[in-house]
Amino acid sequence: MSKKTVIILWTIAAILAAGVISIKSRSRDTGEAQTARHRGQTLLSAFPADDVKSIKIKGAEHSVTLNKTPDGWVVAERNNYPANFSNINNLLRTVESVKINHAIEAGPSYGKRFGMDLTAKKQDDHGIELSFLKGDQSNAATIFLGKDSTGGGRYIQNAADTTGIYVTSESFPTASSHPKDWLSETFLNVEKITSIAVTSAGKPEQIEWKLTRADENGKFSLDGAKPEEKLDTNASASLKTVLASARFQDVATTETKTVEESRDRRIVTITTKDCFTYTLQLLAKPAVKVPDALAQPGETPPPAEENFQMTIKVEGTFATARVKPAEEKPEDAKAAEETFRASLQSSQEKLKTEQAFHGRVFEVSKYTIDALLKPRVDLLAKPAADPASAGAGNGRIESTTPPVSIDGP
Repeated sequence: MSKKTVIILWTIAAILAAGVISIKSRSRDTGEAQTARHRGQTLLSAFPADDVKSIKIKGAEHSVTLNKTPDGWVVAERNNYPANFSNINNLLRTVESVKINHAIEAGPSYGKRFGMDLTAKKQDDHGIELSFLKGDQSNAATIFLGKDSTGGGRYIQNAADTTGIYVTSESFPTASSHPKDWLSETFLNVEKITSIAVTSAGKPEQIEWKLTRADENGKFSLDGAKPEEKLDTNASASLKTVLASARFQDVATTETKTVEESRDRRIVTITTKDCFTYTLQLLAKPAVKVPDALAQPGETPPPAEENFQMTIKVEGTFATARVKPAEEKPEDAKAAEETFRASLQSSQEKLKTEQAFHGRVFEVSKYTIDALLKPRVDLLAKPAADPASAGAGNGRIESTTPPVSIDGP
């Protein structure tokens, strides 16, 4: 190699080195991290949200798989129970549009510092892993959610980006790894109750009490009440709206026969003015002790949680033709027919929605069904106290002072 060639090569090397130094110097001057994505940009350069057919979410203790079927999203770990579409759609759109507030030059090995340690046993240290899959099971994206940032938002990492860890503008509060948190919240809505019959605990063939009323605005009466027995209207008031807009805690994966073949179950039968009949079978679960850690300092631990397993059967028999009054005017008939048809359609849709709960075992809180668990005696008004004996038996000794007369001088 000639001396001239050596000089040229050294000159080129010096120019390249100067360029690298200049770039690094400018980066230091601007304070911008050398990461693939920067402040103001979206976390992912592209995310095919509409092509995602499956979402897998993993935490330290729980994991859930959400699958898109022709009938909608379902939760795999709950025997494909319908999922909450709104929450899933919000998650997909958030991942698609979430922006970076701050970029930190750090490779994947630094994830532990930010609450993204997939080997950790504690959820706060482990973080959340979200994998989004297309229809062919190819990966659309995998991201990791870490701790909340003290300045707002949350630490996040894109598995395909090894250049940095970011702080996003979103905290992803609904990104839970527990299957129950993704279940559709649609549930029973029992309205216009006209009768309730409840069997005795441990005697499912024996009705303990039954309440009836002529319409949804009337007062209940107790079937088979003795002359001296009066229904306590305050005790029965809560039964008028029991299971109106009800909620459940979880969907069990056990078979319905676990509940429906148990001698310890109760059977509740409810009829409504709108011709619905609900048959509920209830079985108490062993109480679950709430961790002491949830108690506030200086307070006693919360009481054990009491939940029930419940199966549901809904039936409805609706008139398909309207009974027309003899003197109904034609102009009134048209409006009445439209109202009747709209009501019939609403009832049929409600029946279809609630019959979808058949064959499932739901876990409900005791609070939700507490009014149905009352023993018969608790529905009765207490006998009025006898005024003549109001002071008797209280352990006090009454003394009577005889009248005193004073004679004048």
